[in-house]
Amino acid sequence: MSTHYFNSLMLLLITSSWLFVPSMGQSNNRVTMNNDQKLRQFSGLLDNAGINAGTALTVFAPTSDALEKWRNSDPDRFQKYMQQPEFFPNLKHLLEWHLVTEGAYLLNEIFDGSRERMENSQGNITINQQVKTIDNVPSTAFVQPDVATAEGVLHALSEVIIPPFLGADMISQLLNDRSDVFALTNMANLALHVKLEDRINAMYDNGFTFLVPPNRRFNRAEIDIPKMLSPEMYNYTRDFVLCHMIVDSYHEAQVFAINEDKPRGEEQFLVISELGTHLWITTTEDMLRFQAQEVLVPDLPSNNGIFHIMDYPLFPPYTSDFAFFTAIATNHDTSDCFRFFTQCILTSEEIAASVNSTVTVFCPTREAFAFFNNEDFNRLLEPIWYRHACEFLFNHMTSPAMTREELVAKAPSHITMLNGATYQLRQTENQPRLKNGNEQGRSQFGDLIALDGYLHTIDTAITPTAVSRSVYDQSNSNPDFSLLVENIDFVDLTDIIDRDLPLTLLAPDNRAFRRIEFGTLDGGEIINKHLFRGLFFCDVLANMTSTGIASVNGFTHAIEVRGENMEHVWVGGAYIYKCDILARNGVLHYIDRVIGEDYETVPPTISPAPTITPQPTTSEAPTGAPVPLFAEEPGDNSVPISLPPVLPPTNKNDIATADDMPDQGSSGVRSFPPLIFMSLLSVAGLVVFL
Repeated sequence: MSTHYFNSLMLLLITSSWLFVPSMGQSNNRVTMNNDQKLRQFSGLLDNAGINAGTALTVFAPTSDALEKWRNSDPDRFQKYMQQPEFFPNLKHLLEWHLVTEGAYLLNEIFDGSRERMENSQGNITINQQVKTIDNVPSTAFVQPDVATAEGVLHALSEVIIPPFLGADMISQLLNDRSDVFALTNMANLALHVKLEDRINAMYDNGFTFLVPPNRRFNRAEIDIPKMLSPEMYNYTRDFVLCHMIVDSYHEAQVFAINEDKPRGEEQFLVISELGTHLWITTTEDMLRFQAQEVLVPDLPSNNGIFHIMDYPLFPPYTSDFAFFTAIATNHDTSDCFRFFTQCILTSEEIAASVNSTVTVFCPTREAFAFFNNEDFNRLLEPIWYRHACEFLFNHMTSPAMTREELVAKAPSHITMLNGATYQLRQTENQPRLKNGNEQGRSQFGDLIALDGYLHTIDTAITPTAVSRSVYDQSNSNPDFSLLVENIDFVDLTDIIDRDLPLTLLAPDNRAFRRIEFGTLDGGEIINKHLFRGLFFCDVLANMTSTGIASVNGFTHAIEVRGENMEHVWVGGAYIYKCDILARNGVLHYIDRVIGEDYETVPPTISPAPTITPQPTTSEAPTGAPVPLFAEEPGDNSVPISLPPVLPPTNKNDIATADDMPDQGSSGVRSFPPLIFMSLLSVAGLVVFL
């Protein structure tokens, strides 16, 4: 490049009116302020906040007198900003507001009428050309203007510039769309609708945090805002807003500082929202999350605290929600526990409503399921076994809601779960412990507060009889069915009924067997008439009156539904007086007679399948049973008759398979769940179709 060309270019740049060029030997912004006694305090505040003054081309530096004037005019805010770490973002934004990044402006350039604003890292300082002010500061406050520095220009001010957002309440900021990228009016309007603006805008000792999803995230979450604003949704909308509110300021730097010394995988802690429920705050690498949802824009300050712009709305949490959140936000992995809520198509809210009480949920951790039978676990999560999965879930829930401290205070005692099972309640130091034989589930973590109760983790899954006992075991455990078991053993069907799956057994009780006599040659045939491939719950059977049901040995039994509400089911002339006893490999029903054996009884008539699924799973044992054949009950030796045994089938092909039966799936009917789950179907809105 020629010397003439270089000199001409430099002359052009220097003489250009739009470029301010400081002298080569001048100090930078920080040194200039530190060399001036009246600006040294402002420079120190910038250093303490980690703000690099060298990024500014124009610095508006309040003098020590200006800072003292601010202290006297607003002592409460001054003290909070200067002394409380909860208000660090507010102070940081205020300081950065004084650093203009778009250009170096002399005083006459600021008020020459050519511009309305000056950009800084937090927004724009507004210039009022008529009254000669920048935001709240008049031009007369420029006590030492146009100080040249190595980076640009500095103006010493006798007043502190107060950013507009630090003078406005939080609701006003949301309505005025403080963010240039996101519209935030949905949350503001919901808060106004449920009259929470006073609580959101109130001054708190340690600040306030509001979690605000932008309008577009409401659309992504498929939240119907007009419906949320309707009168019938008032209470839910109020809960929705409250679960986004936290008294105390939890800004990004503070949260990372809290989690800094925690072991890897435990970078989280709990706070309580204004709804009264727990809220996880988690840091993962450089990401801040609340209730497992990411923060898009952190630390937007208002006059009483901060708000974070969230990636997704939060929802009023129930214990089943915590089974999901905990797995994501903590090192306590409860994801497998959450899968059982999903498999049951039920929330803990619906379960709590069905028992009209709050609930306590004992969630086995993923480590606990590692010691659980893998075959059983996978089977429970298959669609056709969903009732057994619900039984497993209810086996880990009780009512009412109890903290771990309250559970420890009750020990030693017994605790009854929602499925009716009773276990020993023990304690290990300050940890409650559930004991079921050799199984002992200890709760080392918990007390998560939800709207419907508490969630505690346990380190061992507690196995219900629906999972631990086979169809054969369930029959054998009831002394009223000893003759059925004796006959099953006698004809060598024990292994089939104990291991094959899925099976349905119609189980005649001892009284039914004592009303008949049969020979050994008929024993296997008779038992097989009561055995079916597949899961046929009572409501499934009730919708098969037009087809009947085929047993494993090919006999088709007529099905009759009677009662005022179509609640009583007969199969092959036998009345089912107790439905849906769940077992590891199927289900059994108690019946009042042996199918296919003649004695006086009222035969079934042909009735259409019910148009709705009948509800009862329990019914009274029949009082008008057929008259016994014996005046007195014979001894046990009369059944079966002691004759030479007949060899059992040599292989399973001798027993009818599912291919020999009508298509069970064609009925499209879900069966009744045991106990509580029946009433839950109506709560959950699980309509059963024919």
